Amino acid sequence: MNADQIRALVSSQIGDAWDTTNRHGVALREALVQPHRITVIERLFNDGKTKDRFVDVWLVLVENHESGTGYQVIAVQDGSSFGLATEGFASDKHLVMCGWYGDFLTTFRAM
Repeated sequence: MNADQIRALVSSQIGDAWDTTNRHGVALREALVQPHRITVIERLFNDGKTKDRFVDVWLVLVENHESGTGYQVIAVQDGSSFGLATEGFASDKHLVMCGWYGDFLTTFRAM
């Protein structure tokens, strides 16, 4: 999918729910960004050790739009699932994935 297709997918999943906010008080209209590709870290912990895998995703929403901080809604490349990412360790060069939650609105509400 390209950025326009991802944007159309997000809009179709929002449907008539444009006034939806979540527990963090994030307003959809203000937090959506033009979809663009980023890399996130999928970090697994096992027996006190970390294992990182880098995943290319679409960034579609930023919780704190002005500062670029907080939770961020991401989508897999084909748009079949949405998830959350956030800042990780200070030494991380990319956001760290929190998990996949399904459709866009479910993910938005999971913030």
